[in-house]
Amino acid sequence: MNIKVILSFMFVFYLVNIEAQNKHIAELEVIYRMKYVGDSLNKSSIIEGDMILLANNETSIYFNPQMVDYYKYLDEQALSINSKNLNVTNLPSIPKIRHNVLREKENIISTIPLGRYHYIFKESKLNWELVEGKKEILGLECNLAKVKTESDVYYAWYAPVIPIPDGPFRFKGLPGLIVEVYNRNKTIEFSAISISKTDKPIDPINDVAVIKLNNKDQFLKIREQYITDPFQNNTLNREIKNRITKRINNWNVFLD
Repeated sequence: MNIKVILSFMFVFYLVNIEAQNKHIAELEVIYRMKYVGDSLNKSSIIEGDMILLANNETSIYFNPQMVDYYKYLDEQALSINSKNLNVTNLPSIPKIRHNVLREKENIISTIPLGRYHYIFKESKLNWELVEGKKEILGLECNLAKVKTESDVYYAWYAPVIPIPDGPFRFKGLPGLIVEVYNRNKTIEFSAISISKTDKPIDPINDVAVIKLNNKDQFLKIREQYITDPFQNNTLNREIKNRITKRINNWNVFLD
């Protein structure tokens, strides 16, 4: 094999290697303010938090940075604490928003907390409808689209000038970055508050107590059972069980 052929192979390998590396390096960091009301009859039950999307054209990760800090703290404590003198009273409380979503090309993988576990499953494809509407958000001219999920109808404003088909949670696949999305009753809202270039790595979140499911239908059935009986023969104090069960039974808004 002559030197030109060898160099050609080396060059091709180099390009493939660079492409593989860049696949998991973000081009864009978007911070979204998320607002969620789990009980539509009690608007004071709102949960708010800032979520991060790290994305490029091929892949992305959407997550709560507080969960990353929480897991980092647990890892550090696990390495430094003597198990004989373990004191759990100093552990920080777990963040209220714990879901994350990984995109690999057309595959959208959601990790959703429910009770003591995190359930991971592949999302079904969203069939967006482009509709009439234009407005400016963060200085970007945006177009309107809508989509029906398993439990609701959502409206999304996307910016064609940023040609990355991504957005918060599972809301991806439009011809431009989604900068705002909400359901019809606005009990669930995501609004971009900053968009910047970045070269941060796109790393999956290493959740604990993960159960992998074959599809989303399995998760929906598990959730239905959980709402009906969240403790399932747990020996927790009856008064506490009744209070928590009543709160869970009031859920009528779901982030699907």
